[in-house]
Amino acid sequence: MSSAAFRMLGWGLEMAGLLLVVCGCVLAWRHWRRTRGWRAAPGTVVEQVAVAVTPGNPYDFPVVEFTADDGRRHRFESDTGRYVLPLAVGTRVDVLHDPMRPEEAVVDRFADRWFAATALAGLGGMAIVVGLMFVTLAR
Repeated sequence: MSSAAFRMLGWGLEMAGLLLVVCGCVLAWRHWRRTRGWRAAPGTVVEQVAVAVTPGNPYDFPVVEFTADDGRRHRFESDTGRYVLPLAVGTRVDVLHDPMRPEEAVVDRFADRWFAATALAGLGGMAIVVGLMFVTLAR
């Protein structure tokens, strides 16, 4: 491969990496803004909903029940599924919920709240580093 091709590939990786970092940051910011006034409550996994994203590879999405500030019990299905080591029924988890609409809730764990944003930004950062290597080594 010629040095011009390496340079072009490097710049392409730079742009893709920058886009991924920006998308990860926007995703994290939107989630933070959405959940910043929410309250914490203890919850319990009461059921697992298995969804086969691809045939033979089911992801388990926990259904969590918690008591909100209004004293009523609420249930929600987590947006984050697990393929390996799903949360067992009966597992206690922390829940963040909107006090005005308790049906809007998330499991308060790093993986459930920040994994997607962190993964996008991390992949973008790696693409930027590899792109810089290509651009610098092509000189």
